[in-house]
Amino acid sequence: MSVEQNGKLKLPGGAMDKRTCVIIGAGLAGAATAYHLTRMGLERVVVFEQESMPGIHSSGRNAAMIRQVVNHPTIAQMALEGAAFLRRLPADWPLVTSLSQNGSFLLSLTRSPLPAPTTRGSPAVEAEWKPIEEIVRKVPVLEGAPHQGGIWCPTDGVVDVHSLLQGFLRSAIDHGAQLKLASKVHHIAVNGGRVTAVQTQNDEIACDVLVNAGGPWAGEIGQRAGSASVPLVPYRRHIFITNALKWVNPDWPIIWDITNEVYFRPESGGLLLSPCDEIADRPGIPPTDASAAELLAEKVSRSFPAMPDLPLQNSWAGLRTLTPDRRFVIGWDPKVQGFIWVAGLGGHGVTVSSSAGRLAAEMILRGDSPFECDPFSPSRFLES
Repeated sequence: MSVEQNGKLKLPGGAMDKRTCVIIGAGLAGAATAYHLTRMGLERVVVFEQESMPGIHSSGRNAAMIRQVVNHPTIAQMALEGAAFLRRLPADWPLVTSLSQNGSFLLSLTRSPLPAPTTRGSPAVEAEWKPIEEIVRKVPVLEGAPHQGGIWCPTDGVVDVHSLLQGFLRSAIDHGAQLKLASKVHHIAVNGGRVTAVQTQNDEIACDVLVNAGGPWAGEIGQRAGSASVPLVPYRRHIFITNALKWVNPDWPIIWDITNEVYFRPESGGLLLSPCDEIADRPGIPPTDASAAELLAEKVSRSFPAMPDLPLQNSWAGLRTLTPDRRFVIGWDPKVQGFIWVAGLGGHGVTVSSSAGRLAAEMILRGDSPFECDPFSPSRFLES
């Protein structure tokens, strides 16, 4: 097996991998894994999605933001790669997928260190420290903000996340994958310590590889297979949309106060905001909580004192599935052969969707776990 110049695995002699891979979940993690698997030569890929359409849950209930300045070096590398993919989609990408590259400011009360070089020796993401006076000139509503300044990342932005998800799925289907909607997995057959089949209410498919891309349900899916216990917890977070506001410039970058944990960005003539609340919840579509609006108002008044009263028009809540160490879970399960995790992407799922899917696809085709992925291995949760 060789690697092409574009980084894709290539099977020798144009051969096709005849194994059957079943993916549970048609959100960004599962869709991107299917996309890369089919492009790398895996002929039999089946994606099961429990809902009647993909993107109902976390993949469709986020702020659609690309954010690359991340503390953990391996996550930063994946964010860098994932954002590069979104900026330069392949020539055969099946849908128009818009990307507004307005950049981002990560505001801080004290001067924050710039991101370090990534784990593969690549340079850090393009970023520089800007004093608050310069930031206010670009975003006047920040006048009077208590911050010293912020990290400016010009290549951050906002992507059409629905088109992104559909692009991954449509391309995978064009390359031979099957997408089965309204197909909740009820049983995972494991024989001799290896995954052998998956059952839904309508299908039973023998498989050689099972990808757990179940998002908030990933922990339950693992338990159903008898896998290693991975402590994944879904956390609820609210997003608010205002009415159109004359003082908002649609070219403003993302503004994220990393000290007080509140952000906003332009959206539909107004603002999209989040108080970055984090409450453990159950898998599903979480209800909204009125206290989140109060939290938002309190944080906005503290972080952005010049911002006028905000006429909130709409709100919703989504789930971010996290591990205790806030690192992803991407890798082969240490207890069940043929079972691989692509879960726990937390708030990075949009940015790293392609790089996470590529990483999982490479591991499936190689049958091993590259060294650089060790920080994401589910084996780290085994009891010592």
